[in-house]
Amino acid sequence: MTEALEISRSSVGSGRAVVTIDALIGRLSYDEEFAKNLATSPRETLEEAGLSFDKEEIDFMMQTDPQRFDAACEALFNLVDGNFLYSITMPSCDT
Repeated sequence: MTEALEISRSSVGSGRAVVTIDALIGRLSYDEEFAKNLATSPRETLEEAGLSFDKEEIDFMMQTDPQRFDAACEALFNLVDGNFLYSITMPSCDT
């Protein structure tokens, strides 16, 4: 029972990751102001847009659906500056 509950929770987490990535890609495809703000202030822009990434959710998505993760990453890399993902993973002095 506990194992089934954990799998269920992980699946929900993975679902949130998929929705967040899809929302980010979608918004970048039509909102130039969002893209500019994301390039200059990624963490704040994502927070203001209600888009958050949880490491465990992304890890689970990578493990359970690597093809979808790869496709999402490719789409994302085509829409953002190459330094974007690096900048959102850097430690922040503000926190």
